Amino acid sequence: MKKDIIIDVDPGIDDAIALAIATYSKNLNIKLITTVCGNVTIDKITKNTLNFLQAINVRDIPVAVGAEKPIAREKDNSIQAHGKSGLGDWKFPKCELKPCREDAVTKMYQVLKESDKKVIIVALAPLTNIATLIKLHPDIKDKIDYILFSGGLLLDNQNSRYIGFNIFQDPEAADLVWKSGVKIVVCPSDHGHYAYLNREEIAKTDRCGKSGHMLHEIYKSYKDTHVTVGIASHDACAVAYLVKPQIFETEQMYTYVNFLKKEKTAVLNFDITQAPNSTVVTYMDGKKYKDLYFKILKRMP
Repeated sequence: MKKDIIIDVDPGIDDAIALAIATYSKNLNIKLITTVCGNVTIDKITKNTLNFLQAINVRDIPVAVGAEKPIAREKDNSIQAHGKSGLGDWKFPKCELKPCREDAVTKMYQVLKESDKKVIIVALAPLTNIATLIKLHPDIKDKIDYILFSGGLLLDNQNSRYIGFNIFQDPEAADLVWKSGVKIVVCPSDHGHYAYLNREEIAKTDRCGKSGHMLHEIYKSYKDTHVTVGIASHDACAVAYLVKPQIFETEQMYTYVNFLKKEKTAVLNFDITQAPNSTVVTYMDGKKYKDLYFKILKRMP
């Protein structure tokens, strides 16, 4: 049975890889894609999402525009890892796709309300849209199966603003989601660093049709400080967890949004000494992830 999902994104190069895997996987039913401010401005993020979907010939999934700024602070633009546009220097043709008339929160509520079964929300970006949804429509929590969150690091400096991007960009939203009572599954960014594409695999990507060539060119603008030579795939690993859970291992763990007074932001902390409140993805078979990545590329135009 296909899993019904809503994907919240801020493309972002790793978001694009995640969208490719999600849209060309056979066991996911994507009911909605929403955009939210994160890697670049909301206008660029929405444009990137529509352009990328059109480029990979995905035209039947509604896209709704979300928040242009965090819920309680100004957007932080200090980290730029995806080029000026968010998808490098790739020149897309004129986009024929248009976003929904409804905003992201309204459309998410509508999709969840009308669904005959619970829906997984895949959160690949700051949690502004999802926090607003829960705050405005607390009745909808029962229709959410769980929130799959991409972010945080298990085995690195827990106080680094970089590793906490999807948290630090809107920590108040993250805190609200964490305290909402909705089930949370965390896919830490560690996996994206371990499953990075090396030079040989980047070259192989270029040989995988038009979509592979496009990704290859977009990758040239990706600057991830944890991967010296290669392409990290944080958000794609979270989607891969849905597509092929057998290549992952998880543990029950206590996680929380840790506000840092000096930095005036927050990161996601993992604590094994307290009673668990979430599921954390602790291991991924990197080779099998890459097998999935190339399998998906072969399905794409």
